[in-house]
Amino acid sequence: MRYFLFVSVLLLSVACAPKPYKNLKQQHSNSTYSTNAASYALQFDRVLYNCKVEGKTPLGKRFSLSGLLFFKQLEDGTERIVFQNQMGATYFDFGWNQSGQFQVHQIMPQMDQPALVKTLKKDLEMLLFKNLVPISSGLFTGNKGSDYLRFDLPQKGFVYYIFEHGNIVAIENADDKRKVTVMKLEGSKGANTLAEKIVIQHLRAHFSIALERLQQDENPNNNDITEE
Repeated sequence: MRYFLFVSVLLLSVACAPKPYKNLKQQHSNSTYSTNAASYALQFDRVLYNCKVEGKTPLGKRFSLSGLLFFKQLEDGTERIVFQNQMGATYFDFGWNQSGQFQVHQIMPQMDQPALVKTLKKDLEMLLFKNLVPISSGLFTGNKGSDYLRFDLPQKGFVYYIFEHGNIVAIENADDKRKVTVMKLEGSKGANTLAEKIVIQHLRAHFSIALERLQQDENPNNNDITEE
């Protein structure tokens, strides 16, 4: 009897849980933001971040990784993102070809897990405005006056890009029930640039990524990425 009472209360609490973004108000006309995802494609040559990853495994064991995360756009239109530790060992080397197709160029065996690769790919593609449904599904206003530009994802869920005074301050991925990933951005200069600081929190996977941009001459290796 107690078991069935517990299950009933649990189901009721889930059913009554507030849906994310239910308080947003749709804007029916706004000339400030483009509805085309391609308009927000990031423009950069190379960007280097200090990167720290912290989290815990499903068994509760905590882990931490740190190193340098390197963004590079190559002359042929391809892009690479490489995460290395301070000694130069590569955690992963991801890329996108001219058509936007994702490729794993290199990854350490401990990280070569399909679910983890899928999560990291999704993070980086949301950050780079890649592989979204091409046309926005709406522009909304939040409680504090922020602008929420929504793009649906091809497979499941959607992404809100949150702007204040024309600068992007957050990216949030959710489905109809709850938020999945929240990114806080600081120091963005317009919609087409990478922020100075980025904090990514995975609310279901229980790990976070903190990025702080470095000046290019602070890179101890200063290695360029070349095509394989």
